[in-house]
Amino acid sequence: MKSFLSALALAAGLFAGPASAVVVCDNCTYVTGQPATNLGEHNPGTFDNSTFGNATTGQNGNFSNTWVFDINPAGNAALDVIFLPIANISNFTVRLFDVVDSTCGGSGLACTALTLGGLLATSNTLPNYASVLDFTGPLDGRYAFEVSGTISGLLAGQPASYVGNLQTVAAVPEPETYALFGAGLAALAFLQRRRKPKQA
Repeated sequence: MKSFLSALALAAGLFAGPASAVVVCDNCTYVTGQPATNLGEHNPGTFDNSTFGNATTGQNGNFSNTWVFDINPAGNAALDVIFLPIANISNFTVRLFDVVDSTCGGSGLACTALTLGGLLATSNTLPNYASVLDFTGPLDGRYAFEVSGTISGLLAGQPASYVGNLQTVAAVPEPETYALFGAGLAALAFLQRRRKPKQA
């Protein structure tokens, strides 16, 4: 039984990621007055992630911030963003786009030119101050996401902000891979049963 559990642990380890993730852009702040801010290149194989946000004081009305990021090699990603104070936001949404063309600095720096392509996905916003977006993938290349909403009821000098996290992960194995993995475990289990000593 011990050898079977060891084999199971070894097989499961083939699908596990590294113990620690790489932070590409740590608490990056949106660069105002530019088309977008670049979060940098993310490697799903090392679970690269970035944290980001933007803040305002006493400003009500609509806002829209665009962030650019790269995924290399191909992988999956997810976004979660929250706005505070929660009572002062509505229509809080995150949308993912293809990027047709861009001119961007390094991680945390501005994109001075940006041409968006098609809309790929729109977030599920529930409750109204939090948005979650799981990207259908695998993704590969340059993408942009827009964080937008309507701020209301802020008093003069009252701060408001949103913070978010972009997390990348290696592409999920295909169903055929899972089937092969399951068949291998079944074979290990069968061999283990055959090796059991017969009880008198």
